Amino acid sequence: MKKMTLLFVVTGLFLLVSCGGSSESSQSIKLLPPEGNNIYVGAFPDFGGSEEHVTTEKVLEFNQLIGKQIAWACFSDNWYNGIKYPKENIHQIYDSGAVPYVRMMPRSDEIQGHAEEYFTMQNIIDGKFDVALRAWANDAKRDNIPLLADFAVEANGDWFPWSGRFNGAEKRDGYGDPDYPDGPERYRDAYRHIIDLFRAEGVKHITWFFHYNYASFPNDEWNQPKYYYPGDEYIDWVGFSLYGAQTLDEEWEGLEFSTQLKEFYSSFQGLEVTKPVALLEFGVTDHHADGNKSVWLRDAFKTILDNPYITFSAINPWHENWENEDETMTTIRLDSSEETLATFRELIGDERFISELRFE
Repeated sequence: MKKMTLLFVVTGLFLLVSCGGSSESSQSIKLLPPEGNNIYVGAFPDFGGSEEHVTTEKVLEFNQLIGKQIAWACFSDNWYNGIKYPKENIHQIYDSGAVPYVRMMPRSDEIQGHAEEYFTMQNIIDGKFDVALRAWANDAKRDNIPLLADFAVEANGDWFPWSGRFNGAEKRDGYGDPDYPDGPERYRDAYRHIIDLFRAEGVKHITWFFHYNYASFPNDEWNQPKYYYPGDEYIDWVGFSLYGAQTLDEEWEGLEFSTQLKEFYSSFQGLEVTKPVALLEFGVTDHHADGNKSVWLRDAFKTILDNPYITFSAINPWHENWENEDETMTTIRLDSSEETLATFRELIGDERFISELRFE
């Protein structure tokens, strides 16, 4: 890959960042919130079911589809492929004009609802993957493309193997602080371990996100997001996922965006958030007997732009369809119907939704 240069606007100044030619991250580069009441627009532009089939063309096609350039594109860095810097995917996104957003996924397979036997939170804490993680960090440092990243998304759910449910749950006598639930504590410390390792290697150009689910499953005290949070000294941005009905047999009522945001606000308050907030996944299936996707999206955007609970600094719609076990389709893609696409293009066209990121 030839040496390239990125130009970032930083509070009215210009910052030149050499990409692909430096031996280390020369200075700290972190994503700032947008100025005023603007909101960044990123996306998952359908990089496949494994979320890792990244191409420049898919990003450009998505930009054309929604009528706006996205500021970042996210993809999953699945550890079952090996723990290694995903350089090709990062450069595919970078070449599209978007900033790469890497989701580190410590899993051996894509099967949900079971414990991980190899990439466990305890094994990460114990340093069993430090050699590979240091290599990841140093390859990123040499590449020196500003990155956004998170680790093990939606840990307060009960589907991914890094969930607190599978790593000690509510027990308090198997690890660490006896006054802290072991499952979330292991997650917290595993994330801290990774960030500490990257810092020790001199990596300064990654903005770290904490990404949880809007509602906790199970909705018990021990499983609330506040117990998973690595802390302000580690995390740069906080974000969450919030979906409406994802299958045709899931109830529509009660899963409106505004309704859910109001209901889960107490768990958000528990984080005592001082960081910028991003809506990192959202969407709803189409063709549901009890609701209309365009109506759901209008409610979502109205709430994002003006609600008394949370100031959103970024949004990241999820653009993907998949087949369910009963052979029905979940249609989260924004072009699931002509009506849906027209509605989304209208809503995202609001001038507050912007594509240019600010870094410091």
